[in-house]
Amino acid sequence: MSLIHPRRHETQWHQHATGQLYWVRRGMIMVETEQAQYALTLGSVGWFPPAWRHRAWMPADSECHSLHLDAQGSVGLPAYPCVRAADHFLLLLLDRVRLVHEQVPGDPYLVHLLAVMTDEIGRAGELPLQLPLPADRRARQVAELLLVQPDCTLNQEALAQQSGLSSRTLSRLFSQQTGLSFSQWRQQARLIHSLAHLLQGDAVALVAGRCGYENVSAFIAAFRSRFALTPGQFQARQMR
Repeated sequence: MSLIHPRRHETQWHQHATGQLYWVRRGMIMVETEQAQYALTLGSVGWFPPAWRHRAWMPADSECHSLHLDAQGSVGLPAYPCVRAADHFLLLLLDRVRLVHEQVPGDPYLVHLLAVMTDEIGRAGELPLQLPLPADRRARQVAELLLVQPDCTLNQEALAQQSGLSSRTLSRLFSQQTGLSFSQWRQQARLIHSLAHLLQGDAVALVAGRCGYENVSAFIAAFRSRFALTPGQFQARQMR
C-alpha cells in the first residue's frame, strides 16, 4: 500500500489483526504505541506486530509504503515494535514484496521473498529512533509536556513539582520505566523532535532553539553523538 499524506495528518488509535511494516520514501512518520514513540525516516523500516495498538502522524509532508503481514508472513520478525536500518537492497526487496503481495498474493514466489525479507530485517541494526514512555501517570504528564514543548525552560525539579513529584522520584520513575535517565530521555525527545524541523528545511540554528538548546554547537554535538552525522548532513541526505 502506498500512502501520501500532508504535514500534520494523523490516524487515531487502532490495531490490526495483521502486523505492519512501514518504510518512508519522503518526509517522516511518527508512530506511537502505548509504550513508546518511533520516528521513521529515509533509510529505516518500522515493524509493528499484530494486535499492537498504535497511532501515527506526519510531522512533514510524507510518502511511504505499508505492508500488512498475517501470522504466517511475519514469522521470523520481532515480537515487539522496532525501527531497523534499511539499506538499498532491503528497500528494493520491500518494494518487490509489496508489489507481489498486492498483485499475486498466493504466488509461491512470495513465500521465498518474505523469507529473505525477514532474514534481512532480522540482521539489520536497530536505529536510535525510539523514545520509550513512562507508565506512571505523573511521569507521563511530564513526558507529554516535553513532547509538546521541547523548548520548555523548566528544570527537572520544577517539572517534578508541577506533577506532584520530587525530583528524585521523577528520576527514579524515568530510569525504571524507560531505561533512560531523565536528562537522557529529555535529550532524546529533543533530538527526535528536531528531525521534523530539519526535514522542512529549517536552518540548523533555528531548529536548535526550537528544541531547547541554548547554542547551536551543543545541538550539533548531541545530534552527531546520537545519529553519527551532523544536522546539516542529515538534511542533505534527506534532500537527495
